Amino acid sequence: MKRNNNQGYSNNQNYGNQQKPIVKHSGAKTTRYFPKTGPNAGIEQTLTSGWRLAKGELISIRCVTTSKSKLSDKGWLGSIAVTMTNTKTGVSAFHWGTMEHKTGKVVVDSLAMVVNPKAKNGGYSGSYINN
Repeated sequence: MKRNNNQGYSNNQNYGNQQKPIVKHSGAKTTRYFPKTGPNAGIEQTLTSGWRLAKGELISIRCVTTSKSKLSDKGWLGSIAVTMTNTKTGVSAFHWGTMEHKTGKVVVDSLAMVVNPKAKNGGYSGSYINN
């Protein structure tokens, strides 16, 4: 007899008689690499990539350190190039952000947006409340 390891656990929420799957609306991850060419050749770079669903369309977010990115005393990097692309229409937008070097979290103040690969749900890309 084969045992079901998922017994008692479900990715579905019960809404009356209908079951709807839990759908993740955003995510993020961080990668560190050493480019072989360009102005940053041989210097460790950090790439934080994220995605989010907005009005049914997928927005791809790419945040990368540049040659102008400098580490502050508090552990944040400035001059992070943030490119957001709507994968359905192909429209891209460019913004500048700051990155927490230790975690790879990127904040774009002009949009009140954060890309956080260390969020509890496996990564988050979206708005934040600026008090």
